[in-house]
Amino acid sequence: MISFGNRIEPLVDDYLIAAAENLSFRLAAPRPLGKILGFDEPWEGAGSLGMTIFEDEGIIKCYYRGFPTGEDDHSGQQTSCLAVSRDGIHFDRLPINEISYDGITENNILRMDDFCHNFAPFLDTNPRCPAEEKYKAIGGILSHGGIHVFGSPDGIHWHPLADKPVITKGAFDSMNMAFYNPHTGLYHAYSRYFDKNLKSEIMPMGCRAIQSCTSEDFIHWSEPVYNQYAEGAPTDQLYTNATRPIPGAEHILLSLPMRFREMRMKVESHPSAGISDAVLMTSRDGVFWSRTVKEPWLSGGLYNHEWTQRNFIVVGGSIERGEDFYFYALQNYCWEDDGIWAYSLPRYRFMSLCADGDGGFFTTKPLRFESDDIHLNFATSAYGYVRITLLDPDGSVIFRSDEIYGNEISHPLHVDGLCGRCGTMKVELKEAHLYALGGDMQKKNAQSEV
Repeated sequence: MISFGNRIEPLVDDYLIAAAENLSFRLAAPRPLGKILGFDEPWEGAGSLGMTIFEDEGIIKCYYRGFPTGEDDHSGQQTSCLAVSRDGIHFDRLPINEISYDGITENNILRMDDFCHNFAPFLDTNPRCPAEEKYKAIGGILSHGGIHVFGSPDGIHWHPLADKPVITKGAFDSMNMAFYNPHTGLYHAYSRYFDKNLKSEIMPMGCRAIQSCTSEDFIHWSEPVYNQYAEGAPTDQLYTNATRPIPGAEHILLSLPMRFREMRMKVESHPSAGISDAVLMTSRDGVFWSRTVKEPWLSGGLYNHEWTQRNFIVVGGSIERGEDFYFYALQNYCWEDDGIWAYSLPRYRFMSLCADGDGGFFTTKPLRFESDDIHLNFATSAYGYVRITLLDPDGSVIFRSDEIYGNEISHPLHVDGLCGRCGTMKVELKEAHLYALGGDMQKKNAQSEV
């Protein structure tokens, strides 16, 4: 029996669904907001990439690799840089001014070495985190022996937390992600490996794929566990992962990996083969992943710079602003207009269960209602609707709503005495999209205001 009403359930998989008729899952396209940061400083350039982003006391912090050429993973001229914003759209380089780059000391560089190839900071929200490790990071490639861990009191000055690599099994030479998960009470790290079961003439080492480890203290990590998918799922090469808990629904992990097609070459003038896009997948246990919709979440348009290698590398982390989630992606890698683009989605609208004019419905698995209130995140046409019927275990009707129509992030339904009861829910849809159910989906704090 599923506990329902005490948390938000984005409709990204079939977790709630017992049976459905005339419905389909549909991916919600993110809305482009434009380029928010170009890499046009001398220590940046066309090889810049590798970003993480998070909000800290109202300041949005974007960490990224600055690298003019991108040609040598081991170059000591790779830099880790920091840009900041309050609205998530207008970013300024933070003047750190402590490291000289070719004689330039006025810059936003916080470190310069080959760990910057994939240096990935995050804000540690673990309540037991000591102040001197308020910020943590992972970084490292095979020449370092694997992934190393770092801590910082201010997000600028970093120190190692261990004297040797803490994760050694994997490939690592792309942007790996780590975070503290309040739902599990563990640190999670997602990194890359080569799946040797998917070898080919093109990829004799195997297919690029994603693995994960967990830790209680950020120092001692479990053995890697490979991502698992449903039988028959696509065996696409997944180069990065951008994995994080969904804000406000941390029991679900969201991953937006870059999907890489190695040997395709659309722009003949580009020096490297390969094209890519980004896909969306989710997990409730961190190991088994659902790609409910197989189409890409971000993909190339009419601009040919979007049809070359390592495009649409989604940044680890999202930002909440107003009724939207903001996401960020690196585009046009190894072109002169390499940079970071922003995208927005209304809160929890990653994908929907939808019905056309013929209508459809689904019924849920048995539920234990934990609240008198149920919130709906939905959109309909002028003729469409959503209707909710709550049923006792014996099938008798507890509550039946009127036709609900419009476009709302968190439409409340109140049913006196519902909390503590058990039953099922029937959801009818006509010319409608249902994105999420359960707890209140409105913004919860003033920091969400632009």
